Amino acid sequence: MLQIGKLSKRGPVGKERYSRFTDDELYTHITFWCLYRSPLMIGGNLPENREIERKLFTNGEVLAVNQHGEGPRQLYNKDNAMVWYSHKAGSNAVYVGLFNLGEEPQNITINFSDLGLKGNIVVRDLWKQKDAGNFNTSYQQKINKHGAALLMLSAR
Repeated sequence: MLQIGKLSKRGPVGKERYSRFTDDELYTHITFWCLYRSPLMIGGNLPENREIERKLFTNGEVLAVNQHGEGPRQLYNKDNAMVWYSHKAGSNAVYVGLFNLGEEPQNITINFSDLGLKGNIVVRDLWKQKDAGNFNTSYQQKINKHGAALLMLSAR
């Protein structure tokens, strides 16, 4: 279950509280669950969502990763950086998650050839719901500590 939102309303233990994740960790949580096609069961109290939860739960481009991704795989996990990907069903597009496992912001790179992509690649940032641009061999993005980015890569 997604540990996001108001998790303790009037339980037998502790005070009312929201998830203790930072905003970056919330994005990481949803990004990984969507890439891995895990069931999106929400553990928080929906009527008391804050703006951050609303953004996480209503981004149609991110939810499409959960619903239409196929074959999720880890590409690499090294130097506190991890990259996962899945293929968009019925297309040549690839969903890619960049994860910073470290305690400091860092640049995380994806080489398109590692995913079998060649030529002019359009990189779309699914959380921002906008194109990051066109790239030929690789893409790099600075990710906050414990943060993530969710991208869609498409050959033009």
